Amino acid sequence: MINPFLIQTFLTLCETRHFTRTAEKLHMTQPGVSQHLKKLEAEMGVALFYRHGKRIELTPAGEIFKSFSLKQHKQEATLRENLGKDSLHHGECKIACSGSMAMQLYPPLLILQKKHPGLGISIEAAPNNTIINLIKTNTFDLGLITNVIEDPEITIHKLGHEELCLIVPHDRGHSWAKLLALGYVNHPNGTHYANQVLEKNYPNNFKNIQEIRQTSYINQINQILLPVSLGLGFTVLPESTVNLFPNQNAIRKAPLAKPTRETVYVITKKHKPLPNRYQLVRELLERNFHKTSIE
Repeated sequence: MINPFLIQTFLTLCETRHFTRTAEKLHMTQPGVSQHLKKLEAEMGVALFYRHGKRIELTPAGEIFKSFSLKQHKQEATLRENLGKDSLHHGECKIACSGSMAMQLYPPLLILQKKHPGLGISIEAAPNNTIINLIKTNTFDLGLITNVIEDPEITIHKLGHEELCLIVPHDRGHSWAKLLALGYVNHPNGTHYANQVLEKNYPNNFKNIQEIRQTSYINQINQILLPVSLGLGFTVLPESTVNLFPNQNAIRKAPLAKPTRETVYVITKKHKPLPNRYQLVRELLERNFHKTSIE
């Protein structure tokens, strides 16, 4: 890295073309100015000025270095100006969440970005453990997970909840025997969702999802309901994801004796305050999830 004091001396010399006036302007001695220039030329390995008695002119290398120095000087001024700013409407918002939440949140986040073009929106769809790691490694700033964790590096707050739905083909029943006959359409969160809904609503029959025949698996959230719509199995998904499926007439939400809610939590890196722009994201999140009381 080039010493910024040497660059400042060089740029002042370019302006005054005189060692004495440069020394006066920088409150230095003339030998000090000469020493700065010698150090800079030694570091660059080229002469930056022609010397003609008391007059100096830039060499071709000096012209190139002047252009570089002016750009660096401008960038530093811009940096210093921006360091004091924390705009509500500028900067990147980096959010990690499940695939179903990404489907739900991405459209309103894009509307927010359109309203404030200075914002950048980045969403990573991932399972809970990956989301936690993304926050801890500072890869993403805000995460949404569905299980309580105790981690000294993480701050966690309850946001709201999502309704989990048992989805069957439109012309099929949802008795335990009929679910077994259908088989399960699995997905990245499929085991987690199924365990919650089936254990609660079929306590005398359900032991674990591995005992149910898996008819299909897909990790594309917008395709999970396609095999269900074709009569190839049943699945469990958040209501927000189900409502986005275009062919609603081909599927059915089975009525549950014991509705199941999955709590959604916001996580951030502890001792790392979020920039002001995340206020807009938090407000959007609160509007898009059912409110639940803090326990």
